[in-house]
Amino acid sequence: MGRSAPPPAGDLPPDAFFERARRVLPVSHHDALMAALTEPRPVWLRVNTLVATPQEVRSSLGVPTEPGPWPEALRVEPEHRSAVLRHDLYGAGAIYLQSLSSQAAAPALDPQPGEEIVDLCAAPGSKTSHLAALMRTGTLVANEVSKGRSHKLRAVLAQLRVSGRESLDVRVRTGDGVRFRGHRECFDRVLVDAPCSGEGRFHVGDPRSWGGWSPRKVKVTASKQKALLHAAIDATRPGGVIVYATCTLAPEENEGVLARALKRYDGVVHLEPLPVPLETALPALTQWGAGKGFPPSIAEHARRIPPGPAWDGFFLARLRKAE
Repeated sequence: MGRSAPPPAGDLPPDAFFERARRVLPVSHHDALMAALTEPRPVWLRVNTLVATPQEVRSSLGVPTEPGPWPEALRVEPEHRSAVLRHDLYGAGAIYLQSLSSQAAAPALDPQPGEEIVDLCAAPGSKTSHLAALMRTGTLVANEVSKGRSHKLRAVLAQLRVSGRESLDVRVRTGDGVRFRGHRECFDRVLVDAPCSGEGRFHVGDPRSWGGWSPRKVKVTASKQKALLHAAIDATRPGGVIVYATCTLAPEENEGVLARALKRYDGVVHLEPLPVPLETALPALTQWGAGKGFPPSIAEHARRIPPGPAWDGFFLARLRKAE
């Protein structure tokens, strides 16, 4: 992975990460990965359409913006980040800092007005509040395993004017998402933005972003992710939709989790195309490791977003439950 003026070795993730990343990403994306690790992160805003329109925000923000692939996404230069956070629009909940990759998850689920939906791993509330803006009416359950992060979740939902809306019943629950297996076939759609090893967001400016990473932790995390996805499938009504998302490159946490679910729920769920523009995304892998092939439908429909100038590393897949 070529680069000029490399940071000191101690300021980079472990060599084992790079060895794995070179195998996951095509050679043509290796330089972009290093740039994403070392250069300033892109700053993306999501316009909270419960409060304002993109046109209103662009005309009032006072800093240059660039439109994203969907109307509510706006990009600003990193030097304007502080000005955005001080702006009245931010205080009023009209805009929210959210990476473009993260913003893709809610449109991928494509929530409809009046539905019953659960965000299984909801804190800090970025995707929950996006779902609310797309739904506007219905029932939205925001589940978070951590009590401390649940407080942050409630604060974000209040800031973005999601809480207390007459047309939308928002319920915050604290507990392990795996317990939603007991809510068998209760929800129209379920978002599983699974806790992961975070490889897609590693950055030299934040050594903590890889502080706990190891190949072993990747495997341990994948086991938990499988349980969460299985719970989501159990909790979804026939004909309903599940979106599985992570911010990691690791195939064990992405293709491997999907492969296990497709085997366990053979004939119950299938993958389908993502209804969201992801021009820079790569097809999922067909195999990982010696002789470990994945079902062809994973490469056909699931997508890995490689780290780059606009996107964080991310993985998205959409499953449909049989009628």
